[in-house]
Amino acid sequence: MCEFVRQDLLHRRVKLPLYDRAMKKLLSALLLLTLTFPARPAEDLPELGDISSASLSPQQEQALGRQVMLEIRSDPDYLLDPFTVGYLNALGSRLVSNAGGGEQTFEFFVVRDSTLNAFALPGGFIGVHTGLLIAAENESELASVLSHEIAHVTQHHVARMMAAQSQNTLPMLAALAAAILAARNNPQVAGGAIMGVQGGMIQSQLNFTRENEREADRIGMQTLVKSGYDARGMASFFERLQKYTRFYETNAPSYLRTHPVTYERIADIQNRLKDVPFSPLPDSLDFQFMRARLRATLPTPRDSVTWFENVLAEGGDPNNLAQLYGQTLSLIRARRFAEAHQLLARLQPRLPAHSWVEQLNAQLAHDEGNLKESIRAYRQAMVHAPNSKGLQYGYAEVLLEADQAQIALDFLSDRLKYMRNDDRLYELQARAYAMLNKQLLQHRAQAEAYINRGNIIAAVDQLQIAIKSGDGDFYAQSATEARLKELRAMIDYDRAMKQRGGQK
Repeated sequence: MCEFVRQDLLHRRVKLPLYDRAMKKLLSALLLLTLTFPARPAEDLPELGDISSASLSPQQEQALGRQVMLEIRSDPDYLLDPFTVGYLNALGSRLVSNAGGGEQTFEFFVVRDSTLNAFALPGGFIGVHTGLLIAAENESELASVLSHEIAHVTQHHVARMMAAQSQNTLPMLAALAAAILAARNNPQVAGGAIMGVQGGMIQSQLNFTRENEREADRIGMQTLVKSGYDARGMASFFERLQKYTRFYETNAPSYLRTHPVTYERIADIQNRLKDVPFSPLPDSLDFQFMRARLRATLPTPRDSVTWFENVLAEGGDPNNLAQLYGQTLSLIRARRFAEAHQLLARLQPRLPAHSWVEQLNAQLAHDEGNLKESIRAYRQAMVHAPNSKGLQYGYAEVLLEADQAQIALDFLSDRLKYMRNDDRLYELQARAYAMLNKQLLQHRAQAEAYINRGNIIAAVDQLQIAIKSGDGDFYAQSATEARLKELRAMIDYDRAMKQRGGQK
């Protein structure tokens, strides 16, 4: 049995619902722009993004994206792991810098789901399933997926979809979002609502996205080449998807169920690659570590330990760095600390200043109950990697667990001078303020965390609680009131934009 299929079978042992499979496919078809690759060359197509961007303002696109992200972030399958997410955003940023996106901002996130899927939301939010991250056998394949989705955003394909729909598009999308939310609690009841929303949109959307996909494919390939990746990763990824259909039968990968990839389409992609220089790049170590980390966090520790043991039993290299990393992490999760120490002693000398490995050392000390050693390990690691979010979060959390709230607060406040858009740092800051019984500052920090997640309504509630707490000085109270006024103005603006969109 091939490695990919074995991994998929392990994932199928538990249900991993972000939302019902039918809901996800429908959302992908109507609101998100999922990956498909075209049936004919498209080099002669004009870039249509600028022509259509006026149909939906950047502010409206951002508001739509934030609305959907609120639901995604609230789901337990939204992956918070800073190392995996940090890697994906670093890769995405490299591609974005060569994609000609202008001032468009991007956020890449991960959904824990064994299916092979990725999608672009309006406003520059791009999601990738863990199943796809594991299935990509090299970094160029993963980069080809991201570059295609980036092109959907930079070319304003969501705006073009809006222009092609009726004036009721925005209300219909709002109804779709409500139906998806309802499906989280009762899929049977929500099914009828979604079918009603689908009726007015599906046919024109299916016809409309073909040109979008041709354009995203062409521009995505250009981005790959400019970024130094092998554009052949696009073809190899879909060749392997086609090959895997015989293993999946009726439960085929998401791409193949919703957008069948034929051998003709793969051949067309290969034809476009004839004039592209062959430039195979070695995978970055972080790419290999990312995949090992996902495998080490399978639903149960026993599953993850068994996976790495099976790799070794089938002839895997016991000295491979990614194998050592993933196996160590899986042993820590299984609380087999003595074995984890042995593997870490082999791994650390080979990568003495690598943040992912240093975090393993600190996590091992923490899980053994040695908070003092964990704090020391985090401090030493941040000397080598001061900007690692994974190290920063871990260090602050251990300080709070060790009742060192003031030290944690000083550290977090310093970090937030340079990272004002980090919701997790603000949430940790709120915890530190709560431990010090500073209620106004606690709720204000929690409000900033909500703002950075796009939940302005919840942020307003937190600021109102902060003002009523009465434990802040004049300056803190005044600053909080000013922030509340600013957020209320933002809410009024978003409502005006939605009304304008609904009246078109």
